[in-house]
Amino acid sequence: MFRTALPVVISEPDIDAALDHLRTLPYRPNPPRPWDRQRLLAMLREAIGKSPKIGQVFDVAPGVFAIIKPFGVDLAGADAHDCATRLQVWLAIRHGGTDPKQVTKL
Repeated sequence: MFRTALPVVISEPDIDAALDHLRTLPYRPNPPRPWDRQRLLAMLREAIGKSPKIGQVFDVAPGVFAIIKPFGVDLAGADAHDCATRLQVWLAIRHGGTDPKQVTKL
């Protein structure tokens, strides 16, 4: 039996935070915010592919990483049925930039 891929959603606050971050990067054009939103969503779709799995992490854009989670796992009293019927993308954003003069060798 073939298992169909679960639907994937993302919260609007995650999208807004990623857009705020990306729009502050140096040396970038300044298109309208809706265009940046459309581009971010396209980059997310391309990065996660058609069958993402819980726990996978994807590099989406400079300083933006997507993590696949069960939907609503971060909510108190989350509906177990809903957690099992769709996935959610959490975005992690790197707020600091690289300063070539301030690095530490590992």
